Amino acid sequence: MPKEIGIWCRPGSSKRGGPIDSAAPPSSLRHARDPPVVCRASCGCACGSGDFALLGGYGCAGRTFRLGHKATVAEFAKLTEMSASAARATTVTAFKTLVEFRGEWLAKTFLARQADKFCPLCLLEDGSRDAWRQQLIWCFEPVHRCLKHGVWLEHLEHPVLDLREGLARLEPHSARLADEASPSYLHWLDHRLSDAMRGGTDWLERQDLQQVLDASLMIGAVMNNGHKVRPQTLAPQAREAAVETGFRIYSLGPAAITAALDDIRNASPARAVQAGPLSRYGALHDWLDRRCNARDPGPIRDILRDHIVQHDAVDAGEVVLGIEIAQRRFHTIQSLAEASGIERRRLSRLLQKLGMVPTGASDAESGLLRFEVAAVSVVLTDFKTAITFNEVPDYIGASLRQTQALYSAGFLAPLFPVDAPGAVRNQVFARRSLDAFLARLAVLPEIDAPAVVGLQTIAYACQRGAGTTVDVIDLIFKGELRAFRRSGPPAFDKVLVSPAEALALRAA
Repeated sequence: MPKEIGIWCRPGSSKRGGPIDSAAPPSSLRHARDPPVVCRASCGCACGSGDFALLGGYGCAGRTFRLGHKATVAEFAKLTEMSASAARATTVTAFKTLVEFRGEWLAKTFLARQADKFCPLCLLEDGSRDAWRQQLIWCFEPVHRCLKHGVWLEHLEHPVLDLREGLARLEPHSARLADEASPSYLHWLDHRLSDAMRGGTDWLERQDLQQVLDASLMIGAVMNNGHKVRPQTLAPQAREAAVETGFRIYSLGPAAITAALDDIRNASPARAVQAGPLSRYGALHDWLDRRCNARDPGPIRDILRDHIVQHDAVDAGEVVLGIEIAQRRFHTIQSLAEASGIERRRLSRLLQKLGMVPTGASDAESGLLRFEVAAVSVVLTDFKTAITFNEVPDYIGASLRQTQALYSAGFLAPLFPVDAPGAVRNQVFARRSLDAFLARLAVLPEIDAPAVVGLQTIAYACQRGAGTTVDVIDLIFKGELRAFRRSGPPAFDKVLVSPAEALALRAA
């Protein structure tokens, strides 16, 4: 485990309705009992605060207290007669790039271990300079206003360990009133900080503070400021507005987040066929893909990955936000062309004939379309296994003339529909479609031809005046004319009917 380099944070907003002193600051030791006479002005330790020197007189090492060591914090709680849980609730311990706070691992930039913001009206209420307190909620980066007074927090020129060291004098008249109502995420954070332990099954309760507020910031920043926004460069007021926009969406759960991703994607200025997720989702994708690998960003990464896979033609084996995609779900015209070996423009025209691409769509327009793999794979298989018209008679067991009659009557459907004479040259037929026609013949009762007297082929019945091939097959499919078939694989020339019955039906 890395060496602890944390600091015990002064008390902060621990209950709804305003900050209170949930844990006494080190200076309260002056009033806990009769301490050794130590003057703050004459006793400056390494951190510049005489308060920590007071701890030594009670067997509580100031240095380890400042580093956030749990044992020293527990000793401090005992000395000040406060609960150990309250002391732990305001303890922040850092490990290189992260800090530990109430069991959550947060970025140092998210939860500051030094004082850098303050509310002048809160300090005025604290009283004298020695009584000033750095509130816990001020230490969080997304907090830019005082929830109690509705004023913007002021910033110190340089972060300091003790607020009293960095602020020479207080100027309450400089407080800047915030015009809008306090954002909802600040109330949520204040409520969350009031509970030392996290629990429940609520969507937000299952995530740590930074996961919720970072995701809210990125969603809101892109929605408010565009895909190329750099949240770190936004003014505090703009950052607060971004977090609030995102939090109102994020707090509703995955369904609301997915709807927001739809809006973000639709608002993208990228219109090129080759536009990828970065151009579609902007800074949100950049953050989840490259800029938050030091810690788990939470469920937002999985939600965005699912959204990308559902809307983009992601190939199997491609890595999206750190996870390899096992199966392709969608195709584009380009990926279909590569998979089928058909030239892209020709494939686009063929898909227009099938009604899968709008008629007259340009290359750019058709290139933006996506097709479900399950549906389009059937079309590709049909195309690859299709046969020409001259091969159809042998496939179904009919003569060329019978095949032409069945095709003209619509019993045999070509792969590409014909809406006008000559619209499709070199017409082909899908084996799947021809198999469906033969399957209708396969349900006919199977008999041995010599066993039944008076049964003949359809061609024989037509020659005896039963009507055309189309007339007879239509009666069979309607169930009006009894029909049988010889044993073996179904074929048109194996269908047997009674010419006498066919003649009677025609005369009726």
